[in-house]
Amino acid sequence: MPKDKDQLPRKTAINPWEAQCILAVCLVLAFAVPYVAVQLFVLAKDRQWQRSGLSPYEISRWRESGIDDVEEAIKWRNSRFQPPGAKLWRDEGIEPEVACRWNALGFWPREAKRWSEHGFTPEDAAPWRDEGFLYQDAKKWRSTGVSAAQAREKRKKGIHSP
Repeated sequence: MPKDKDQLPRKTAINPWEAQCILAVCLVLAFAVPYVAVQLFVLAKDRQWQRSGLSPYEISRWRESGIDDVEEAIKWRNSRFQPPGAKLWRDEGIEPEVACRWNALGFWPREAKRWSEHGFTPEDAAPWRDEGFLYQDAKKWRSTGVSAAQAREKRKKGIHSP
């Protein structure tokens, strides 16, 4: 009972129909808000791709190859790579500009990675590879100050290690 006669008791229970409506609205919002957020993100991302100047076909090829960043795709394309080739080089951890240099000299991605792990640039590695040396042997010969041509001559004479 209220202390004051003028004060009426307040209704504290909610009617079941109102509770069901509130629950339904909450469930719809729990689905709708993330869905709309993802759709807006996808639209913004697509807009970035479309502004890049790539055709829809090119965009789908870059995405299928696992390169989802438009700026990265542009770097690879500007380095004269198609999506499958770019993916091979990218998987080896080689940047587009460097991959372009290795590729221009006829190296495969894994081969280029091994040579670079042993301290060779594309321009340093090419003469050694062209003379028939593997990166391990080339590194040994180079550490003694011998050039690829000199090492080849020594090999012809039967000297196989520095």
